[in-house]
Amino acid sequence: MAAHPATITSAERTRTATAGAVPGHIDWRRVASLLHASRALDDIEESRLLPERKVLYQFSARGHDFAQILLGLELTEAHDGVTVYYRSRPLMLALGVSLEDAAAGPLARGGSFSGGRDIGVVFNLPRRTGATVLPACGGVGAQYTPAAGWAQAIRYRHETLGDQSYARSIAVVLGGDASCATNGFWSALNIATTLKLPLLFYIEDNGFGISVSSHLQTPGGNIAANLRSFSGLTILEGDGSDPGAAAELTRRAVEWVREGRAPLMLRLTVPRLSGHSGQDTQAYKSAEILTEERARDPLPHLHEFLVPEVMAESEWTGLAAEARAGVERAVEGALARPPPDPASLTQHVFFENPDGTRALQ
Repeated sequence: MAAHPATITSAERTRTATAGAVPGHIDWRRVASLLHASRALDDIEESRLLPERKVLYQFSARGHDFAQILLGLELTEAHDGVTVYYRSRPLMLALGVSLEDAAAGPLARGGSFSGGRDIGVVFNLPRRTGATVLPACGGVGAQYTPAAGWAQAIRYRHETLGDQSYARSIAVVLGGDASCATNGFWSALNIATTLKLPLLFYIEDNGFGISVSSHLQTPGGNIAANLRSFSGLTILEGDGSDPGAAAELTRRAVEWVREGRAPLMLRLTVPRLSGHSGQDTQAYKSAEILTEERARDPLPHLHEFLVPEVMAESEWTGLAAEARAGVERAVEGALARPPPDPASLTQHVFFENPDGTRALQ
């Protein structure tokens, strides 16, 4: 495997999209179903639950969703570890979070992954089989150094303790382009490259950090281009809305880190089709930018990619209807859950002694 930066060029992307070859290792029906479910969750929150003030802080993943689902379906090793951020719900669905749990967090309901005590889309997923998602927080860039720590633990388990079950495990960190301006990103990058850790930096570049253009946060607006001379880092980049190219890039990136046991950055350009959060009207974007982003929506691109080669139009429509119905049931189930119990407010905040008392200092 090459140890130098690599890129899939525009010509390669075009060949992938026009060759008519649908990557066969992917369950495309599951991809379509998950994408429809993610869209339905976003739509119900934005159009109903947010106006009703049942969801107070909503983060849509519309536009980021397709590429995240592809990534989630590639993370199949028992000791894979993932750190995420507030726009990572599609990945969580692909990793197995139920629709009801996914809906319950933003609704601040008990029994969800946040216990109803966070902004709703900061996730965790403790596992004994399949990828583990480390506890997230709302701080931008806070996800990077824990991923580097997981990658270092993988190497220690495999190389020092001789545990072969870690031989192909990797750590993955998801982040937006604006998070590449944080100290957490640069700290993890230095750790991973100097120690040669199996860490995949998965960068979803939508061109904006809230309302600020990426050109004002990253010189030239492309972190991958800036890091092409960074020693010890391999780079792949491409279009996260192009089904064939995104699938191939994601497969290559994950497999490279599994086999090469070294860090790689995968930068995918994606459109952010909703505001940064539910209150954001995107007034800072011109009509031309909004039109261009809508043209890059991965959902119609996936439809064109799969119908009729993989499925009939009726099956596509059926998957969409089934996903919508499942999300409606999940929202009803989440709303029926109780709010967090005030008596448990300080649980897991302070150290808890064996007798149940808490050490407050």
